[in-house]
Amino acid sequence: MNTYKKIMHGVVKVENVIMAITLIVSLVLTFANVIGRKLINHSLTWVDELVVALFVLISLMGAALACREDGGLVGLSLVSDRLKGSARLVQKLVANVFSIIYCAILTWQGVGRAMSEYTQNAHTYVLHWPSWIFWSFVPVCGVFLVLHFIENTLDFLNARKEGND
Repeated sequence: MNTYKKIMHGVVKVENVIMAITLIVSLVLTFANVIGRKLINHSLTWVDELVVALFVLISLMGAALACREDGGLVGLSLVSDRLKGSARLVQKLVANVFSIIYCAILTWQGVGRAMSEYTQNAHTYVLHWPSWIFWSFVPVCGVFLVLHFIENTLDFLNARKEGND
């Protein structure tokens, strides 16, 4: 367990660096595009395409980081907050198992889509970059989601074992 936490601590550091760089790049490009529109009446069309792709990365990676914390993702907890004891254990485990399965399917489908884009030699409309690059964000972040849901489940079970829940 301790080894997994150390590995996940490293994963979180990598995610935070990627998120910071992605957010800064998106901010700078969007700001430059706004300035270009206002000052010289010229829009950089490729910025919109790139920022949308980066937004997918930011959203999925942000979801992965949020699911690391219990309650970090948006959820309806009307019933689950009132559960105690074994009912809470069952609800939490079932929810996390379904979340892990969903994220594994998301990852698998993302790999399939990225491979399809690669084999078809598909390119983006404006930048003409290989579109598999942007589709690869889905499986990469899907792996992060799975790892964080596993970590969340293990943390819940450890807290329960120690009597902190």
